[in-house]
Amino acid sequence: MNRLITTQKRGKLGILTLNRPKFLNAINAALQQEIISQLELWKTDRQVQEIVINSSHAKAFCAGGDIREIASFVKVGQYEQAVDVFLHNYQLVHYVSNYPKPVISIMDGITMGGGVGLGCFSSHRIVTGRAVLAMPEVMIGLSPDAGSNLLFSKAPGYTGLRMMLTGKRFHAEEAIKLGFADYMVSSSMVDYVLTQLEKRDMNDVLSFLKREKEYDSSFLQEVESVYNAPDVKTIISNLKQSNFLWAKEDLKEISQACPFSLHITYKAWQNKLSDLGEVLEQDLSVISHLVMRSDFMEGVRASVIDKDRSPKWSNAPIIPKIIDTCFVSSYKLYS
Repeated sequence: MNRLITTQKRGKLGILTLNRPKFLNAINAALQQEIISQLELWKTDRQVQEIVINSSHAKAFCAGGDIREIASFVKVGQYEQAVDVFLHNYQLVHYVSNYPKPVISIMDGITMGGGVGLGCFSSHRIVTGRAVLAMPEVMIGLSPDAGSNLLFSKAPGYTGLRMMLTGKRFHAEEAIKLGFADYMVSSSMVDYVLTQLEKRDMNDVLSFLKREKEYDSSFLQEVESVYNAPDVKTIISNLKQSNFLWAKEDLKEISQACPFSLHITYKAWQNKLSDLGEVLEQDLSVISHLVMRSDFMEGVRASVIDKDRSPKWSNAPIIPKIIDTCFVSSYKLYS
């Protein structure tokens, strides 16, 4: 049986390679356990001074949590097991973010959901020209999670809220503008960078990859004019009235999202939590409610199974009190 990760020591590096290619390195309990077990070994290994997390798959770094596995649990009413998949993912994010040695993530290819959590909460975050990041949970009846709300809330102006509500994909340069990455390199240069990291001081190597990119101030003002609104309904109204080309695309994307998820996502962003542990606790509370709603299975059907991209979302009234209850649960990041 193939291991879900492969490892090697090169000079002062410990290289942990995600190796679940058939599932684009989607995180399940087994993969989480292998990653943490290996990182625990390297904690006390004096030869290993820095950790690199990368992928064996040219197409993806990590596609997030294993949605098919989660849906299989929900389908038979095993909600505890479904939530556990998310829990393992969030614990991994928290673990990596608190790791005592530098962790360098190389996000080459698809990086979504829990993959964003794993890659973007490493201490040193590299994206390649092939990187494609997104938190598209609103398209399957969920809400951006794995701690990403912390990053989105710190993004310039209202760009974070925009990305959360649209589930929009973004590439290397925008990942840096949003604060999801620090360094950029072409995919063809990754092996060279690893060779340099083996031999040289990490900060000296990475300093050449550092990128300082910012949004144009006029664009930030445009986004604020649309997304600085008291509720989702007003944002959608603003998009409909806007003449900005990007707003027309945003409207198309938001119109395909789950309405209930949009309201949950808006509230999560407005909460402005500043501690990763608290954000992950909030994610766990929210997800534990959303997986029990019919919208989740319908979203999975439309996006993952049938792939017709035509979900039939619940048309039940969205009541603020019900939204509020989704932020309270008995689930804890660590019991």
